[in-house]
Amino acid sequence: MHGPRRFGRALRLSAKKRRMERLYDLMYAGGWPSWLAKPLGLQGRLHLTTHRFTLATDGVPIPPLRIAFASDLHGGPGTHPGTIRRACQLLAEAKPQLLLLGGDFVSFHARHVESVLEAIDQIDAPLGRFAVLGNHDLIADDAWLVQRLETIGVRTLVNENARLAAPYDRLWVCGLDNTEQGTPDGRRALTGADGVRLILMHSPDGLTALGSASFAVAFTGHVHGGQFMLPGGRSLIGVKGPLSQRYLDGGVFELGNPGQRILLVSRGIGQGSLPMRFRADPEVHVCDLTFDSVNG
Repeated sequence: MHGPRRFGRALRLSAKKRRMERLYDLMYAGGWPSWLAKPLGLQGRLHLTTHRFTLATDGVPIPPLRIAFASDLHGGPGTHPGTIRRACQLLAEAKPQLLLLGGDFVSFHARHVESVLEAIDQIDAPLGRFAVLGNHDLIADDAWLVQRLETIGVRTLVNENARLAAPYDRLWVCGLDNTEQGTPDGRRALTGADGVRLILMHSPDGLTALGSASFAVAFTGHVHGGQFMLPGGRSLIGVKGPLSQRYLDGGVFELGNPGQRILLVSRGIGQGSLPMRFRADPEVHVCDLTFDSVNG
């Protein structure tokens, strides 16, 4: 297999951004920023956040389902590898049936995914492991990342969906392309998914591609919880997009009737060009889903 290219299919990658990506990769060689920041407590304290969602269904019985969700691993010199390993270990210990990954597997270069793959591979998920790509993945060689993820059984969804196996065959995982550097297409992602839809997307701004379409839960990251929060609640990093700004702190939001259009926004695990977190601890998620018939 050939090695990764320097850049991928990012649609809005300026010449200045290309220079900065190369510069950070050179300046941060060896990962010294994360090795310095972590013992100083400047990469945050990792949390496992648990959720219980009761979802509305059309009357067909569906057994309870446990989902593990992680986003923004940011393999590379800005994130301490021990944090990534521990995050995946926590999810593995939760014994999920389904694993969802919200993108930004790397920062600065696709080659940094190798240690990330090893950490992810410890998470057994008998119903499947699914991913979408983040803006940093599209800046890197996204096609190469997709191939590498496939080697550990992770399927990447780009404006497409996958139906789960029985007895969960009323559930679809619908994955959107990245909002910031790609072309999200909600119609394509939802086509044929005529049951309970689990939306996987990198950025909360992916909601704009879904419009008023029905879904059960949407899983997203990108915001980092602001990553480095200054006094007064202002973030030191620039997170673009109106919905990313709205949901900057992360959390769970109900956008529709009970049991429908639930939005989970993760603070994610890692960092990119700023290798520090402050008042925005990293997190991974375990979601226990139960299903309630709207027909009684």
